[in-house]
Amino acid sequence: MSGRRWVRELGLDAEARASRLGFLELGDDDRLALGELGGAIGDGLGELVARWHDYLLGRSETRDLMARAGDHLGKVQVRYFRSLFAGRFDEAYFESRLRIGFVHAEVGLAPPWYLGAYRKFVDLVRDRVAGSPEAGRWLRALDKAVSLDLQLALDAYFFVRTRQLRDARRSLALQLERAEAAARAKEAFLSKISHELRTPLHAILGFSDLVADGIEGPVTDAQRASLAKVRAHGERLIRMIDQLLDAARMAAAGLAAPVAFDPGPVLAAVAERARAAAAAKGLELRCRVPEPVPRVVGDPDGFAVALGHLLENAVRFTRDGRVDLAVERLGDRVRFRVADTGPGVAPAHRRHIFDAFHQEDVGDTRTVSGLGMGLTLARQVVDRMGGALELADTGPGGSVFCLELPAADPA
Repeated sequence: MSGRRWVRELGLDAEARASRLGFLELGDDDRLALGELGGAIGDGLGELVARWHDYLLGRSETRDLMARAGDHLGKVQVRYFRSLFAGRFDEAYFESRLRIGFVHAEVGLAPPWYLGAYRKFVDLVRDRVAGSPEAGRWLRALDKAVSLDLQLALDAYFFVRTRQLRDARRSLALQLERAEAAARAKEAFLSKISHELRTPLHAILGFSDLVADGIEGPVTDAQRASLAKVRAHGERLIRMIDQLLDAARMAAAGLAAPVAFDPGPVLAAVAERARAAAAAKGLELRCRVPEPVPRVVGDPDGFAVALGHLLENAVRFTRDGRVDLAVERLGDRVRFRVADTGPGVAPAHRRHIFDAFHQEDVGDTRTVSGLGMGLTLARQVVDRMGGALELADTGPGGSVFCLELPAADPA
């Protein structure tokens, strides 16, 4: 960026420059005093700048930068202060100060460094002219000029920082837009695949039912048993497809902003689906739910997904007995407890129970199939609602999972 453009973008035209000088009361008398100060320092300016240079070399912010610049930087600094003592606060002066400020900002020097560096130079000059009858007048003029330089350095610094933050916001917005587009594309892809897989699966299940019912002719017991296996495996495939679709939908759309809601209707709907699945296996589903159900804070759809996976897992892994669903208020939380009489989780697998795709039985002969995504998705959803999900107890007598959400109403 050119010097003139800096002046223009920072609003430092002739009127603004005059306003700056007027605010600092930097007038003709000060210009004269600065010239006299420069003359009083004379050839000693190089020594004074060298001392200032040594001070900056001792600062961690500038040590490496100045060491790499070498002797050339000292010459530049001498010219810098000679221009200050010249007192020509015109457009070229403003441009040069802004240019230096932009360089400093780009290499990472921040306002505290500016304040310390400029104050140190004033102190060095004060020591140099101490005892002169004009020292007070000279130093007042120098203080005003240094204040102007400091203002311009800070103008450049905050201009660069604002531009960097603006660019960062644009970059983040672009990345977010791309991520959201990718998530939508993934959901659309999985939704399409789900539909394409469901259609032939439902056809397979439908035709196998027709054959099993004897529509196409007599069916032997062995054939009927094979057809039952076809249906069982088809239903498992549909459940896995539903799990993938749930995961994609939650990842793409996220959860709605947490709201206070009555979980009763969700509980009833989810329990009804689980009861049908339990009855098909000869299991009992018992619900111990208070009336009314305590209100909670979260997302109803996310709650339905999480609780649905807990009940589905309990039914799938329980061969005999029952599944229990209980609700209780615990202080500022509401707990939803799902217990089963299944085989429990082996000790080696308990710490990984919520890991994605983790399955306790991974052999070809496993009796319960699935992707191992249900508990992972349930915990992710509950965490995002500000709740908690844990395996509270497990053993040969079954497992207990507890899902807790913040209570909406005071106890």
